[in-house]
Amino acid sequence: MMIYKVALCTLLFTACDLLVSSVLYIYSCKENSIIQDIKDFNVFYSMLDVWGTAILRVCISVGAVIGILMNTKQGPQRLSESVTGMTFICYLISSYTIIKLLLYSEHEKPIQDPWFWSLLAWTWISSACTILLWKQMHKVTSYWGNSRLYSEFNSAQSHENEESHKQTEGSVLSGATIGKLLSYSKEDAGYLLLAFLFLLFCTLGEIFSPYYTGLVIDGIVVQRSLNQFSNAIVILFFLAVVSAFSAGIRGGLFTFTFSRMNIRIRNLLFHSLLTQEIGFFDETHTGDVISRLTSDTTIVSDVVSENVNVFLRSLVKAVGVIVFMFSLSWQLSLLTFMGFPIIVLVSRVYGKYYKKLAKNIQAALAEANSTAEETISAMKTVRSFANEDNEACTYRDKLQQVYSLYKKEAIAYTCYSWSTGFTQLVLQISILYYGGHLVISEQMTSGNLISFVIYEFLLGGCMESVGSVYGGLMQGVGAAEKVFELIDRKPKMQNHGTLAPDHLEGKVEFRNVTFSYPSRPAALVLQNVSFTLYPGTVTALVGPSGSGKSSCVNILENFYSLQDGEVLLDGHPIKLYDHKYLHAKISMVSQEPVLFARSIENNISYGLTSVPQEVVSAAKRANAHSFIMELEQEYNTEAGEKGTQLSGGQKQRVAIARSLIRNPRVLILDEATSALDAESEHAIQEAMNSDIQNRTVLIIAHRLITVERAHNIIVLDKGWVVQQGNHKELMEQGGLYSQLVQRQLSRTENN
Repeated sequence: MMIYKVALCTLLFTACDLLVSSVLYIYSCKENSIIQDIKDFNVFYSMLDVWGTAILRVCISVGAVIGILMNTKQGPQRLSESVTGMTFICYLISSYTIIKLLLYSEHEKPIQDPWFWSLLAWTWISSACTILLWKQMHKVTSYWGNSRLYSEFNSAQSHENEESHKQTEGSVLSGATIGKLLSYSKEDAGYLLLAFLFLLFCTLGEIFSPYYTGLVIDGIVVQRSLNQFSNAIVILFFLAVVSAFSAGIRGGLFTFTFSRMNIRIRNLLFHSLLTQEIGFFDETHTGDVISRLTSDTTIVSDVVSENVNVFLRSLVKAVGVIVFMFSLSWQLSLLTFMGFPIIVLVSRVYGKYYKKLAKNIQAALAEANSTAEETISAMKTVRSFANEDNEACTYRDKLQQVYSLYKKEAIAYTCYSWSTGFTQLVLQISILYYGGHLVISEQMTSGNLISFVIYEFLLGGCMESVGSVYGGLMQGVGAAEKVFELIDRKPKMQNHGTLAPDHLEGKVEFRNVTFSYPSRPAALVLQNVSFTLYPGTVTALVGPSGSGKSSCVNILENFYSLQDGEVLLDGHPIKLYDHKYLHAKISMVSQEPVLFARSIENNISYGLTSVPQEVVSAAKRANAHSFIMELEQEYNTEAGEKGTQLSGGQKQRVAIARSLIRNPRVLILDEATSALDAESEHAIQEAMNSDIQNRTVLIIAHRLITVERAHNIIVLDKGWVVQQGNHKELMEQGGLYSQLVQRQLSRTENN
């Protein structure tokens, strides 16, 4: 909005405010003139002071407009800094009008003067509009006049606007997150409605209890009626039973519903993680992912479940309590509500800070979990280097960061409790004082005063619960945003291929492939690589460490996208093949195979419908059957986490059996026999040579005996194909391959 438009709107409104307030005040004076009203001013009768608040508002607003127009560079910033102050002034004006209403009611019952009510209503409306105009004025960044550019805010103001924009986005995001959480409970709508019904029963019982407590007091003190006293006691007992019974069912239903939601969210998150590209796991710490799947989802369900339960109960109870409070005494009710804006403001500020703090705590916990997971998973390495103390110090430092954030959380909660507690204490003292005055002046009974005081305590408890629950909800929302970020994440590499031919030859062609890993996009690991793997042949990839051998395997498995070129399978790009079909036809045994904490049989048949005869056949071909049969439970023996119950050679043989059982058209052996003894390696190679005509075999190996039997050897160096041919041809050429062979022979002779 242009600055002159905002200034004009503000001036027009202030003029309207002054005009309307003056007219209403003049008519409220009745037969007295303004001069006479000033001379005979009485706070109980005159509306002069209320008119004075209008003049105060007008003077401050006009002064703000003049300040902006006179100082276009610093004016908006200073106005921004004073918005909170103006809000507080308008709050004081509105509170004073409530006090004025209470004073006016002391001599006129009921208050029938329409000009009085009109002036009070206009004061409340104009105060709210003044706050909105001030907020609008400090956002102005436009043109001065029609030609000269309006001076921009300085860097501090720009930063404040940016933070304000982030807070607005955060508020929208919080609302969207809560809506999303509720959407995951659609299937449990019946349970939620039933829980809400019992919540109403419980709340109604709690709401009516103070009212009948007042009747008990009146029956004893005022009427001295045993009948009224007994009836009220019976009703109180019935309300207590209904409330307690309903509260138990309500809490159980909410817990049950949100437990189902927790399972649903965990399933969705785990499914989303399984669909992410491999590059995502290269760039993301495992501890972070595990933290999202475990602690964050638990916080989402447990914290949100508990706080939604308390929030709904407090909200419904607050509505009922307010109705009863106004029915008992509208004067005391207005006095009570004077302090609520302060409590709401404090709760809002605390909630925003708590949400930010909760996200930081979850991030720090995830980092600590990542450190712990990394250390525990590599415990043998830690022990072999005697580095337990350093790892303990590292983990302790991570926890110290979490502890520091928890201290900030504790300090924030202490300040919040102090501010709200002090406000409530002042309100309670004011209510007791003014309520005593109403009882003494026979405007209400002592029983009604006691009922009102109890309702005021209940309302204060509701407001305190809403405030604390808001912080808890923000903690749950902070964790939920991290969880939904992963659930909604779209993989950068989509597996949308549909090609699944009945017959596959297994011819693989790398055509001008250039590739770098997503975590290191600037470092090319393969550059213009081209070679072909033919069915019925064995091709070996050799080269120094870091030459790109394993990268070729990762590309053939379709784990990553290429920067340039393509990989063809039977003349079709591998990305066009159906995901499950492709990995049924291409199988790999890595140098460090991963087994799952399941039986050996389930590990061999991983991902397949297990057929015991095929499992045994694959194990025999992998030279694993003999050692499996020597185990106590044979094929039902648990392999342990990551295969820890088996030796390195045993794990590799099980992994080879897992690949052979699929009868793949393309078999990749990435140092697959490196952990085997010479006899086992020879037995496996003989078994594989017997059916080599049925498949395309790609081998990555350093042992000469393995490489020299290959039909074709591709030599890689720094991501380039530098030589290609069989063993004899490459030895005759000399070059890098010959050097690698000579080095290996030299090491063998030295050993």
